Amino acid sequence: MGMRSHILPAVLIAALLPAPQAGADTPDDPLRFFATCAGRLSAELSHRWMFSDPGADDIEVLRIALLDIVEMLTPEDGGREVLSWRIQARTAHSALLSRAVFQNDDWASDRAAAEVAYCASFVLGPTPPAPTIAERPGMPPTATAATAP
Repeated sequence: MGMRSHILPAVLIAALLPAPQAGADTPDDPLRFFATCAGRLSAELSHRWMFSDPGADDIEVLRIALLDIVEMLTPEDGGREVLSWRIQARTAHSALLSRAVFQNDDWASDRAAAEVAYCASFVLGPTPPAPTIAERPGMPPTATAATAP
């Protein structure tokens, strides 16, 4: 069985269940929310590939799950708008990761990690653990925030 067939049951459940958090953080438009998350995860995956991060596989699994949800929620005539949301989110998340790495910006690093963790919290099934502050994007797996250049 392919990876998609293992993820599909979890994706269906995640799409049908209420959000794990209630209140101001709950998305009002699930399609836009999941499309935005897919865009963020696309940027995160590219970033991790660029730095040969072994956690890229976990991000790829999560991204595939989000894309499955987006595909299920997208109406026939909504593809262009959904793609636009994904591209905008990918661009914004990419800029955040670049700022974190190349300007050594702790806020940007923490924000990028929080965005990924928030998106992951809405998907049931195999998802990567939320990165700790010590696991900043762009650092080799052996480096910590204290040893960062």
